[in-house]
Amino acid sequence: MLFNLLMENCHFPKNWKTAVVIPILKPNSDDTQPQNYRPNSLLSSLSKAYEFVLLNRLNQPCIARNIIIHEQHGFVTQCSTVTQLQRVTELIHHGFQNNQATGMLFVDIAKAFDKIWHDGLLSKMMRLGFSDQLIKIIHSYLNSHEFRVRVENSLSTPRPILSGVPQGSLLGPKLFNLYINDIPKAVGVHLAMYADDTAIFTQNIYNCNIIERLQNYVIRLETWLNDWKIKVNASKSACLLFTRQQCIGNLPHVNIFNQPVPWVTEYKYLGLILYTKLNFAKHIHSAHQQAAGMRCTLNRLISPKSKLALRQKVLLYKAILRPIMLYASPIWAAATVTHLERLHTFQNIQLRRAANAPWFVRNEVLHKDLNVPPLLDFIKKQSENFFDRLPQILNESIRKIPAYDNSIPSSSKRPRAVLNHSYQHFPALKRMRMS
Repeated sequence: MLFNLLMENCHFPKNWKTAVVIPILKPNSDDTQPQNYRPNSLLSSLSKAYEFVLLNRLNQPCIARNIIIHEQHGFVTQCSTVTQLQRVTELIHHGFQNNQATGMLFVDIAKAFDKIWHDGLLSKMMRLGFSDQLIKIIHSYLNSHEFRVRVENSLSTPRPILSGVPQGSLLGPKLFNLYINDIPKAVGVHLAMYADDTAIFTQNIYNCNIIERLQNYVIRLETWLNDWKIKVNASKSACLLFTRQQCIGNLPHVNIFNQPVPWVTEYKYLGLILYTKLNFAKHIHSAHQQAAGMRCTLNRLISPKSKLALRQKVLLYKAILRPIMLYASPIWAAATVTHLERLHTFQNIQLRRAANAPWFVRNEVLHKDLNVPPLLDFIKKQSENFFDRLPQILNESIRKIPAYDNSIPSSSKRPRAVLNHSYQHFPALKRMRMS
């Protein structure tokens, strides 16, 4: 009743538009610099409920008319970081099979959600054909927002928010998607977006053609960025060349606003470490290290001396440690066996410690008794589920991923190749499974 009345009057109450911001220091950062803190906003519960209603109203025309570009996978139904990573890695592999390198420019948008130009957003919504009522409500929602900063028990005086969308809001991500929805496109240049995480890439046999094509696109992008008051950090952006060449040499820089973008050999995109050869050794090593670090944090709960019940220890492993290790596993599951062995061994050690099992208890007994499948079996099952769901996703960018026969040797490192893997293909893992 209340929300219906608010919508009829195209109103968003002012009392619901004050956010309490708790600054959280970024890891390994100087605590004396304000820019090193990540703002965590606490919003009114009624505001969140009303935003949920408005979000449904926004989503209806977006879905019915396919308003959001298919290159955008952030906060889009059925899509995720993993679907975007799968699309990117498949296109890079497809280039390899056609003797083409892939040049990728990762663009760092400065304070993306905090710098949205309100009038620009509303004008874009008008162009996209949203109803006048919904546009007026969004105008009311964006207007007169305030924030207060809380540090321990101290609360600052209110300050106005003149641009951007509230951090932690339900509407914020969708409004940001609409704001950058008209990003320029060019023939031969691909976009991969997850909210503000943007990658631009192109493929060619010759590196010079790749760099020229990226630079030509950036010239168009700069005009668009200026028109819509979007800032880019060139120093935090990066270029990466995916190639099978052993010696690349010095590559000319791609420039954004006359600032050179550095070339790197690896880059963490959407949580996955991408390396110039597109092998995932460094990512798997990093995942193992992160899981080991979290294991140390949970040690008192899952160690053999812990008073916690075995069932709860196993639940902690399944809910916390295993997901850290296996993020985006359908993308890298076909990696070299020597890299996968590390994760396989880590799981066996954690299960053995949790159960306080003596040395002579076989791993397969632990897996059966604790109802935890061998890690490679679990990875393969996850991959099967992921690739079974892909055809049901109504996203044109996913449907355009080149098809290939994942059983032939030339496709052995591509994501779908894991569907043909078994322990018979991995003698080392077969021995460990039988130990």
